[in-house]
Amino acid sequence: MKVFLWMGCLSYFLIGLAHVVIGSLLPDFLAYYGKDYTAGGQLISLQFVGFLVGVLSGPWWSAKLGKRGALLLALCFLSSAELVFAMLPAWGLVLVIAPFAGFGFGMIETVIGALIMQAAEEEHKAAMMARVEVFFGVGALVMPLLASMFIAEGWWRGAFLTLGLFTVCMLLLWWFLPLGVLRERMQRGYEPTVATDMVRKGSMGVFLLFILIFLLYVGGEMSLANFLPSILVENFGASSEIGAISVTCFWGAMAVGRLFAAAFSRKIGYSRYLMLGSAGFCILVAGLAVTTGITLAFGIIILLGLAMSGMFAIALVYANSFFPGAEERTTSVLIASGGIGGATLPLLTGWSMDTLSVSWSLWVLVGFAFLMLLFVWVTSRMHRRALETVTS
Repeated sequence: MKVFLWMGCLSYFLIGLAHVVIGSLLPDFLAYYGKDYTAGGQLISLQFVGFLVGVLSGPWWSAKLGKRGALLLALCFLSSAELVFAMLPAWGLVLVIAPFAGFGFGMIETVIGALIMQAAEEEHKAAMMARVEVFFGVGALVMPLLASMFIAEGWWRGAFLTLGLFTVCMLLLWWFLPLGVLRERMQRGYEPTVATDMVRKGSMGVFLLFILIFLLYVGGEMSLANFLPSILVENFGASSEIGAISVTCFWGAMAVGRLFAAAFSRKIGYSRYLMLGSAGFCILVAGLAVTTGITLAFGIIILLGLAMSGMFAIALVYANSFFPGAEERTTSVLIASGGIGGATLPLLTGWSMDTLSVSWSLWVLVGFAFLMLLFVWVTSRMHRRALETVTS
């Protein structure tokens, strides 16, 4: 189990790198191809369409190839896509390749997340998910820093090459390393389960709300992560190198916050933790929209990372607690709903930055954050009623 946990952490580190590499390079990437932010939004959206396909097809691939086989397939797709990006092919080929990258890190995320939900003891699930999410944050922190260094050296495509080679290393590790007690489970595929009493007694409404929460959260997170450099360049006159560092600050705060997310959420309750995070997301993005100083903007970005740090992991554990025995299906659907948000909201953000302004684009994100807060509040009330129904 210990080997698997560290492999899961390294894999989430890889996912963090892959999630933000395009956003970290976006101003230079678009300038090289002579494209606008709408085209950038299309590129990010296509990557998350692939992410959605990878997440939804993960159980099917697991059934055909086993979980280890599904991970190896995903790593093949991701490494190939990033190495092609490093070659700077024609824009049309970039758009074709983007979904394959998303497919790779989408399947990795859902397979490992489901394994943690299935294999970990109930009291350790939040801590394990928070730990792997820390590594996701570290990866998302490191990539913009690497991108900034490559940009400063005038060879920004090196970020794609670095990511592609690291993915090849992960492929070899998953192929050859022993997995101890999880070896048999890794060879098995998806195991269908029956609906629990919670589902039969009306909690599908709660599940639908969680789908919306994941859609809004991941969409908002990816919009910020991918467009923060462009926001600082356009709104505050920062250089592209400084803009890339803003994403490092955001994910650095995310990584720090996730170290304490599990303990804090257990102390105040999962629903309260999610409401606090949603409220912080809403208020801080509004602050970013009205501020004019770049120093204050960086402070807000760090607070944003802290506020949002544990929301994904805690929401995933919270949702799975409603549907014991259906962890793989629940995890797959919820991560997929996040993929839909990651595909659609950055597209809307890129369009609004081109047609409206950066400030108006931030206010659109404020609206989505408010909706997420509302859905979390309604979910907590529906969950309480569902529990009363089950125990009555």
